[in-house]
This record gives sequence, structure tokens and C-alpha cells, in this order.
Amino acid sequence: MTFSVCIPNFNYAHFLGETVSAVLSQANADFEIVIADNCSTDASCEVVRNFKDPRIRLKVNACNVGFARNLDMAAAMARGDWLIMLSSDDLILPGSLATYRTLIESLDAPDTTVMSSAWNVIDPQGAHVRVDHRDPLLWRDNELDAALSEKLAAPVYKVAADVLLSRCLETMRNPFNFAATAYPKALYRQVEGYGGARSINPDKWYHWRLLNVAKTALFVDKPLFAYRWHPNNQTANERKAGALKYMVDEYTNTFELDTSVLKKTGITREQLERSFIEHDVARHGLATLADESSERARRILLFGAATYPKHAGKNWKVWTLAGLIALGPVGKAIAREARKRFGR
Repeated sequence: MTFSVCIPNFNYAHFLGETVSAVLSQANADFEIVIADNCSTDASCEVVRNFKDPRIRLKVNACNVGFARNLDMAAAMARGDWLIMLSSDDLILPGSLATYRTLIESLDAPDTTVMSSAWNVIDPQGAHVRVDHRDPLLWRDNELDAALSEKLAAPVYKVAADVLLSRCLETMRNPFNFAATAYPKALYRQVEGYGGARSINPDKWYHWRLLNVAKTALFVDKPLFAYRWHPNNQTANERKAGALKYMVDEYTNTFELDTSVLKKTGITREQLERSFIEHDVARHGLATLADESSERARRILLFGAATYPKHAGKNWKVWTLAGLIALGPVGKAIAREARKRFGR
């Protein structure tokens, strides 16, 4: 069993060496590292070539093909049985590939299984900030698998893929962390990869489609990867874009999701539209008002009202968001206090 650790990169020379070194330090696992450089203008390629390790392969794109397409450029190089898409600013923690290998070898049907894990959040210098564990709305307490948990000496949650997908559509959530997710190459090919249709959040769309063809999903509630927060990562870029690129991606999900997927999960198109208004417009807008800026919250509100006005008009949280925005600084203060009290 071989892992292909796929690293898409653009101008992250100052992080890339640490990322590659973390993979090379993995013990008790067979792996390769494939790097798709998206026409970087910094020293990224020189950083990679300095490693002189035969397990590393580098492809430099002739031009910048965009973030989402470069994910597929990296995956196209993979020769391994299992793929992991690791951002060039993130890290894999010691022993993680061996943990996934043990988990895969313990499964009856690994070829139809997708797995992910908890992850550490680190700052630009690599200092620990917090641990992001499982989302209890997606991974329930009663889905803890005792045998797998004992095998890995860590909590392992197991759920049918279509059940998890249904929960994701109801809450508009991403079931997995981008870097921590491992999946068979055959499943990647079955859904034709990431595609280039999402500019900010291609991994959520990809993970939804992956769950549609998988049979089982697993979550190891132990940090196996580290997600680096810094001013130029994808989440930060979403904020810089004023949230609208993110909103366009989320809105597109509501009408591009195939009817057969909805039928399989028992979710109607109208329910999906209401979920978009509830979670991506109302709740996301309230959180944005509390944590960021009133102008971004206003854009989210207007986008929701323009896309699905009927559903937006019937959602009391949308009306609450509109009222708080109208109150100016007072409304923002109320939203911030509510955020402290009720959290997510």
C-alpha cells in the first residue's frame, strides 16, 4: 500500500520546505510526494529540488491554472493507492501515515472508505493555537467504533457515507479537513477529481461527491495534521474577497448537486436551498457581523435575499441579521455578545 501525498503549491517557498520535510520524516509507511507548482515566482522550485530525494516528483505548470485545477494537476501525478492532498503551508504530524496504514489494514472494505482526522491549528511560525476535533453535528457520540478505537489507541468514529452526506447537506458543512483526508485513488477517479468550478471552497464540493460514491466514512479524533493559519491562506483569502466568492461557491452547490444525490440522501432541492439560507446566509452573516465587518455581513445578506428571496423572507435569523445591521455599532455589539454566549 502506497500513499501519494499531493502538494499543490504557489509562492509558498517559506513554508514548503517544512511541509516536505514533515512528510519525509514519516516512518513505517510507503509514500511518494508529488508537487504541482502553479507557476510560482518565488524560490519554491529551488526549495523542492534541493531535497534530492527520489520519492519526490515536481511538475511546474506552464501558467497559473488556478487553485482548484492545480489540485487535480497534483493528483494526476499520483501513482499510489491512497491520496492525501496536503497544502504547501500545512504539516503532517509524526506517525500519521502509519496510523492511516494501520486503519486501512483493519478495514473489510478499504476501497470504498474515506477517512479524516482532527488537526492542530498553528500560527505562521508553527506555534500551537488549538485542536479542532470532530464536529458533533456530523459525527455522533454513538458512532464511536470500539474495535478501531482500541486498535489505534484513539477515538475512531464510523458512519455510512450516505448518512454523513445527508447531515452535510442539512447543515451545509464540510465533513473533512482539507489536508487530513485520505481516500483511494479509485474513488478520486470515479468522481473525476476536484474540477475547476469552485474558486474558494473546492474541497467541500469534492468531499460531498466523494461521499456519494463511498460506502463508509471514518474520523480519527486525534490530531494527525496541522493547519497553518496565516494572512494568505485560503480562509484568509475568503475574507479578503469580501465573502462573495465563497457565497457564489456555496450557492452553486445548491443547484449543481445532482438529483440522484438528493434522492439517495432523502434531501429535497427545496430543503437544500433552505439550508443555504439558514447556514450560509443567516448564521454565517451573523457570525461575520460579530467577528468581522458590518459591510461583509451586509453583502452576505443581500446575496441571500437575491438568490432565494422566498426562503430568506421566511427565515427569522435573516430578519434578525437585517435588523442588527440596521442598528449599526449597537447591532454589531449585540451580535458579538450573542456570539460569546452561544458560540458557533
